[in-house]
Amino acid sequence: MTTSETRSPRLTRRALAAAACAAALTGAALPAAAMPKVAEAGLVMNVAGEASRTLPNDEAQLTFSVEERNADSAAASNKVVKAGNAALEALKVFGDKVDVKTTDFSTWPVMTRAKEGETSVIGAWAAKQSIRVTVKDVALASKVMQAAGGTMTFDGVAFSVSRAVRQRANDELLAEAIKNAADRAVIAAKALGLGEKNVRIEAIESSGSSGPAPRYYAQPQVLMARSAHVDDAPEVSSGTADLTLSVTLTVRIMQ
Repeated sequence: MTTSETRSPRLTRRALAAAACAAALTGAALPAAAMPKVAEAGLVMNVAGEASRTLPNDEAQLTFSVEERNADSAAASNKVVKAGNAALEALKVFGDKVDVKTTDFSTWPVMTRAKEGETSVIGAWAAKQSIRVTVKDVALASKVMQAAGGTMTFDGVAFSVSRAVRQRANDELLAEAIKNAADRAVIAAKALGLGEKNVRIEAIESSGSSGPAPRYYAQPQVLMARSAHVDDAPEVSSGTADLTLSVTLTVRIMQ
């Protein structure tokens, strides 16, 4: 082997080093490292997607109750029934725009406080009736409060999005969430040097949630007060509800 042949590998390494140095100085880029190839069977991954919307509450659930005490149980019950019937009659003016249900009717003995050495006895009887009114037109909530509040105590109101409106919104959110997840799957494919045509969706899972609805409580005295110069119904704001739908796509990225 000659001297020139012995030095040839060293000269080659020096030449490569010099070329790399020159490339760095001139700003020329070296070839990028190749992205690892996707397995022949494809790459399976889960991709999350989400869509949200804020909807105005269009339904209200109002609760009312009336309670009476009397030495005679029948008298206490009769007063409660009379007050409840009067509220139901007042609500008939709203027709099918309200749905009224009796949620409780009960009577119980009210025991006296026994002194030392004595036995507690029944001192009176109490009776109570509660109703729940679902108002399908939320704009009528204040008037319903005023109507039933004439003979019953207003306990509270909860607002919500009606089932029909919620279902339509969820259908639209599902499409948006799937597209959101699919876009992310394509981004992953492009990062691997592939594209949209290489993405296959194998499964979809979805889940939804809604934010808490605002609640409004009024002093029963305000609603029960009836004077010649105060006839307006109390002001109530129904607020909004946040709906969120999430999906998870199982995708296979093929070569």
